[in-house]
Amino acid sequence: MDAFYLQWIGCAFGVLGALLLALNNRLSGWGFVSFLASNVCWIGFGVMTDAPGLIFMQVAFTATSLLGIYRWMLAKPGFRARKQEG
Repeated sequence: MDAFYLQWIGCAFGVLGALLLALNNRLSGWGFVSFLASNVCWIGFGVMTDAPGLIFMQVAFTATSLLGIYRWMLAKPGFRARKQEG
């Protein structure tokens, strides 16, 4: 895939992820999935354009995306509520 398209796909997934999280509803967990797709695109773009800072940042953001997916989508129901109470 061409780097030009990869950056715009990564951008679109990043914007979609931010929108889904901002909604703060039952679909918000999918924002982290969208961020993960964005991370993959941006890492690919960073590799293709030799941008090590971008690659490092997106690898770190990938970890936060995976954490968000776990907490919002995979953890037991009520996990977030219990953590906020205590």
